[in-house]
Amino acid sequence: MSDASTDYVVVGGGLTGCAIASRLGQSDKKLKVVLIEAGSDSSGDPAAAGFLSGLSLLGGKFDHVYQSNPEPNTLNRVHSLNSGKALGGGSILNFGGWLRADAADYDDWAEMVRDKRWSYDGFKPWFRKTERFHGSGNDTDTDAHGFDGPMHVVSISAAESGERKYPLREPVKQAWTELGVSFNPQKEKGSITGITEFYENSRHGMRQPANTAYPLENIEVLTNTIVNRVIFSGTTATGVELANGHKVTARREVILCAGTYRTPQLLMLSGIGPSAILNQAGIPVLHESPHVGQNLHDHFAIYFAFRLRDPSAGYALGSSSWQNPALCKGLPWDWVVSEPLPAEIITKHESDARKQKRNLYEVITVYTPPGIPGIPVDGTHIATSTMLLLPTSRGVVSIRSSSPSDPPRIQPNYFSTLLDRVTLVHAAKQTLKAMLATSSMQSIIEGETPPSGQGLDGLIPLTADASGEAIEERIRQTGIQHHHSGGTAAMGKVVNGEGKVIGVKGLRVADASILPIPLGGHPQATLYPMAEQIVSFIIQDILE
Repeated sequence: MSDASTDYVVVGGGLTGCAIASRLGQSDKKLKVVLIEAGSDSSGDPAAAGFLSGLSLLGGKFDHVYQSNPEPNTLNRVHSLNSGKALGGGSILNFGGWLRADAADYDDWAEMVRDKRWSYDGFKPWFRKTERFHGSGNDTDTDAHGFDGPMHVVSISAAESGERKYPLREPVKQAWTELGVSFNPQKEKGSITGITEFYENSRHGMRQPANTAYPLENIEVLTNTIVNRVIFSGTTATGVELANGHKVTARREVILCAGTYRTPQLLMLSGIGPSAILNQAGIPVLHESPHVGQNLHDHFAIYFAFRLRDPSAGYALGSSSWQNPALCKGLPWDWVVSEPLPAEIITKHESDARKQKRNLYEVITVYTPPGIPGIPVDGTHIATSTMLLLPTSRGVVSIRSSSPSDPPRIQPNYFSTLLDRVTLVHAAKQTLKAMLATSSMQSIIEGETPPSGQGLDGLIPLTADASGEAIEERIRQTGIQHHHSGGTAAMGKVVNGEGKVIGVKGLRVADASILPIPLGGHPQATLYPMAEQIVSFIIQDILE
């Protein structure tokens, strides 16, 4: 394309970028919006349409697959960091989980940035605006859910006219009940503590990519287009420079939605960031912003595979007895467990009584081993994901050079704090107990099967009474992130409470990089409402 002019340039066609561009295009102000995406449009690819087929997309053409620096806390392993490279972004790659954070997480966010609009109550109108909710009868709270928004959200028990009932639904629920975890069907007052039902942003078992849920008919969309940097007149953003040298001028604002890894890189390439890094790369400093690229957080996790005693019973995907087609309408799961640490553990690490009650880990049981190395998808295994919800470890995203074609430098620093280690080891112990030592699961599960493959030789099965040392070593050998990264352009440090980049004008950030702290749940259920609220700020600025 040649040089162009528009009202708004949105960089990044992922979850928040599509939502923001779509809403601006729907404004009665007849705004002109250009949405720029580095990847292609996946609409013609059948693998991008469903969640199970989407497992094959990780690491493929719709994925940036950023590589971390070697991570000392995980035996110097290099982690592949999946990030959507397509119109729709992560909504093309994710598994459809629609799990909000706990109300207390949002309240902490609001307290940190001194802005009640980011509290749980502040989020409620935007939760409702985002959702078209289909519950199972116990979870149709009109204060908590919306029923005419663009994103179809359904509980597993309500999906497929109630036909999506997995054979291990009740045994898994009973296993956690045996361990003293309470059942929380209604998530009253925004609490996700205990056993709650999984929600998905699924429509008849198919994906709702951000670019279809939020239509882009009124938007000029540029795919396969790389942005080199934001351009400025003085300290006012006036547009972006593309990789081909052309410029797109923004009469009102440039809005960065390029993601946790790419957004801080773009800020630094544009002269906004830590001066020492910019000077080293030969980039003129437009605005010293030392927190750009800092505060990287992610949900670090360990997956376990559990071998079934009788694969013919039809408990897992791949079994010849798995006949009901409704069971394949999405990733096979039904419950999520979110829990705090026991008092005797957390009080050794946290003196604040309020924070002692926070949910620090999540466990999901999946009736297939989703990508665990060496574990076949043939009905012989189920799996669990055991994940840190509020990690205290922090990493860094930086630049390798002044060239936009060089990928960002990423040092995740996973599993680096004592609290994270204590939490994930305890959570893994609970997972092993639930699957291997409860009356409801002992007759179903034969044992834990370690992953196998390159770099995984010699792993031995873990048992219900495995030592903390053995579990910690397994985590260091096999633990991975959940692709829930955020924080690298944090609100209150890099942007203000409306996403505006501090120290310059005409530039805003509206993606997961602005999350100032880790949140429980899974991020898309927060990011879409976050985008809705930021759009309201943008439109209010026009009215003023």
